[in-house]
Parts: sequence; structure tokens; C-alpha cells
Amino acid sequence: MQVPQQECGEANGQSAPVGLCLVGCGRISNAHLAALRSMVGDMRLVAAVDVSLDAACAVAQMHGGHATTDLQEALALREVDAVLVASPNALHYDHTLAAIRAGKHVLVEKPLAPTGAEARDLAHAARQAGVVLAAGHTYRHGPAFHYLVDHWADFGKLMAVEVTSCVRWNGPQAPWWAERTPAEGLILSLFAPHSLDFVQLCMGADDPLRVHAEAARWQTGWQGEDQAMILLAYPGRRMASVHISYNQPSIIDRKVLHFSGGVVEIEDGEFLRFNRELLVAPPPGVVRDGRVMGGRDLSHYFRNQLAEFTAAVRGQPNRCVTGDDAARTIDLMDWVLADARANAADAIDPPVPPELALDIESKVMTDAFNRAG
Repeated sequence: MQVPQQECGEANGQSAPVGLCLVGCGRISNAHLAALRSMVGDMRLVAAVDVSLDAACAVAQMHGGHATTDLQEALALREVDAVLVASPNALHYDHTLAAIRAGKHVLVEKPLAPTGAEARDLAHAARQAGVVLAAGHTYRHGPAFHYLVDHWADFGKLMAVEVTSCVRWNGPQAPWWAERTPAEGLILSLFAPHSLDFVQLCMGADDPLRVHAEAARWQTGWQGEDQAMILLAYPGRRMASVHISYNQPSIIDRKVLHFSGGVVEIEDGEFLRFNRELLVAPPPGVVRDGRVMGGRDLSHYFRNQLAEFTAAVRGQPNRCVTGDDAARTIDLMDWVLADARANAADAIDPPVPPELALDIESKVMTDAFNRAG
């Protein structure tokens, strides 16, 4: 299906908009497409690809561009400069490699690939092809995180990092969530990358010396773990702890960094305090109620990420997460998952006892928090 699309070219002496191909028109694509709408003059949709032609057509009709189920057909379009891969995780490697081989720049929803080795293979292929490969670790792209990185030297020597990221998902958010086996991991594979990427950002070029992970399953709607705690030791006596959960009706998003000069706290991804002095705060309305799903406006993370990717495509300075960075995080994820399986297999594999299973639908507290939002 072809719908009218804006012509490429130079406009007022400015660079032409980057022509984008979206691969995967599922749930997460909506956030990227909303960001794309704010990129007028910098980026435009040229093609939408999905196994469901109806899904691809719906995107193309709303945003312009060509709809198809055939990735190679889309990659052959002259107007496509870059590809955003938002397909299911297991397809990321194949779709990204196809885009790189077609000479296209690529932004990939996390994880970049199923394994660190495959991610490094993609990074190598991108270097050989001379194209940008960026991993979509979206939550690096907020003002509080930019301030942290830009003012790092002001805080002193880092000693420890604590990350708490707990939400409530009432069962699988996509059908394939329920199909993930304990060996593949659930929260450790789908949610932990955000927290582990932040830890890796804080620790710079160093990878951990030791990892210990514990995981458990409380809900019966999936096979994998839905709660985990991770302890990591890094060179230089630095430590990190991560607590993640899909079972918390009152959402918690808190990052605490212990420096020799004091303590940095990032709350709800937006408020940054140093020694309790507020240094970064969002505009009114961005955080309506951080305790509930939908209580925060996350759109600026996706806008910033797409803007950084556009800058990278144009050869400008940017904050994109590289393929090599993503590979290190995937290696760490694999280590964490293996350790959790070794230490907590009996907490994950058997059926959840009825007396312990969370009856999500009947939780009065969840309903109260949802009404508050």
C-alpha cells in the first residue's frame, strides 16, 4: 500500500529530513511514532514493516509512507536512510543485520540482540558498513541523566549505586511474554536492562568482578521470574545493587549514587538532588503521580533519543548508546540470569503455590492507585 509522502530534498539550506523505516508496528512503536511527529524537518517516516499488513497500513495511513510485510522491499526504497527496529526481541539481530547490509543506519529497541556475541557482531558489521548502530536504552535520554553525566566531576569519587525500579504489570503485556521460559528470563531479560544499563553508565569502561542475583515468581500468568535483586562488585571497591519487580502497586523509580562528596538521588527519572538540594526538576505536568502507571509523561525520553539518533546519522555529536556498549550490557544480563538460575531455580520453576500467588485483579490497593492516576 502506498500513501502520499513528503518529497525529500534540501529545504532552506538545511539538511533534508532523515528517511525512516519502522520495523515492527506493535505496542512500543506508538511511543516512537509520537516522538517522530515532533521531528518535522529532521525525520520523516518512509516505510512501515510488520508481519501484519493491517498494522503496517494503519501506521502508514497515519504518518505517511509505504506499508509492507517485506523488510527487503522497504530497505530497497531509495528514500530510506535509517531503520528503527521495534520488532519482538528474538528478531532484533536478523532485522538489524539486514538493515546494516543494506547500508542503513539503525536504532534498535533494547536488547540489541539475544546475546552479547551477536551484539558485537552487529557492532562490527556496522563499523565495516560505515553506518550508525544505536541501542534504544531510552531512559538515558532525560534531563536528569544528562545533568548527572555532565556534572559527574562535581560529586567526587563514586563508591556505590542503588537502583530500585518496581512497577505493576497485571500479567503479560504482549502474548509472547507468557511464552518466555524461565531459562530465557522475564523481568531479568525485559526490565533489568534499563537498570543494568544505568549501572554500566555509572561504572564507565569497567565491567563487574562479581555478580549475585536472586529471583522469584509471584504471578501465575507467565513462566519466568517477576521479581529480582542483584548485587554487583566493580573494580575500585565500587558496588551496585538493583531491585526490580512487576508486583508493586505503588511504583518506585529511584536511583541513589553514593559519592565521596555526597549523595545524588534521582526520583521518578526527573528529579535530581545532590545532598538533598534539588538541582533538576521537570516542567509542570511531566510527573502527575509517580506512584501509578501512566502517572508520568515519558514522551520526552523518546523525543530526545530520536533527536540524538538523527544527530548521529548526520555525523554530529550525540549521546547514543553504541553497539559495543549494548553488547557489554547484554553480557551482564546473561551473567545475571545465569546466576539467578543457579541460586534461585527452585523459586522460579515450580508452580506458584496458591497461598502465595498474587491475585492481581482483586487487589484493592491497585484499583485505588489507578483511580488516583
